[in-house]
Amino acid sequence: MPYGPPGRPTPPPRKRGGGFTSVILVVIFLLVGGLVKYAVNTGVDLGIGAIGPKPTTTYTPQPGTAPAATGDNPLLTDSDGTLVPASCAYAPWGTQVDKARAFFESAAKCLEAAWKPLLAQNNLPFESPTLSVTANTDGITTPCTGSTSNFAAFYCPANKTIYMPISQLQTDQFRDNWVVYLSVFAHEYGHHVQAQSGILRKANSERVDAGARSAKGLELSRRVELQANCFDGMFIASSKGGGSLTSSQVTVATKDSYGRGDGPGDMRDHGTAEHGGQWFETGLARNLTAQCNTFTVSASEVN
Repeated sequence: MPYGPPGRPTPPPRKRGGGFTSVILVVIFLLVGGLVKYAVNTGVDLGIGAIGPKPTTTYTPQPGTAPAATGDNPLLTDSDGTLVPASCAYAPWGTQVDKARAFFESAAKCLEAAWKPLLAQNNLPFESPTLSVTANTDGITTPCTGSTSNFAAFYCPANKTIYMPISQLQTDQFRDNWVVYLSVFAHEYGHHVQAQSGILRKANSERVDAGARSAKGLELSRRVELQANCFDGMFIASSKGGGSLTSSQVTVATKDSYGRGDGPGDMRDHGTAEHGGQWFETGLARNLTAQCNTFTVSASEVN
């Protein structure tokens, strides 16, 4: 599943079942297997990005085109790839759909103003993502999740859309600490940046070759997710630098970044909470895309 809401609670213990439960599990397994097969065949990824054509190992980027590349992507080899301080006019937060949508739309404008020039600086294209803000997940069908309602905030590269269901943001826990919701959104926007730059296309092609749920495939997923954490930290640093966030708000976002990650029984596709927080802080402190190059570090730094 895509990047979940902050402070995800530990799932309840599984109940032991009999033959009926086994039949249900078999049916679920077949459905999931079919969905994964559909994703591979149609170019849709269920978690971190669109599966593109098999890329070549060498390329000559042309202006306005995105190479299929990860560690040697122009966005990540740019030693000056920083987000300048941004003064953001965030709309007031509220849990009503209209107010939440206005908040995320204002954040999207600021994120675009931050990331678009950096992509252009490296001859990479940029197209604004679509934003979906809903009260809950009921009745939502996406190319990345099908018709399931079991998802949290996520980015679907197949239709370039960021989904922000309010019911999945744990507003009862975080209440009016809107910097937490901003940080979640900045992470998902980071996936859009990865898609625009060609990082996702390369990473997902390699995942397909290795097997999406193989050890190598899950490691690639963690590299993608932890890089989005780092991009998230970069934007929070930019917004603070522009005077739009206070030091106390940044502290809240930083603490929250250590409250996510793969829990017991999870598929190990997002990384530990400790590494999630560390990569967020790397982006926050360094504010350089080259420092967010999770594809060139050792596997022990993305476990």
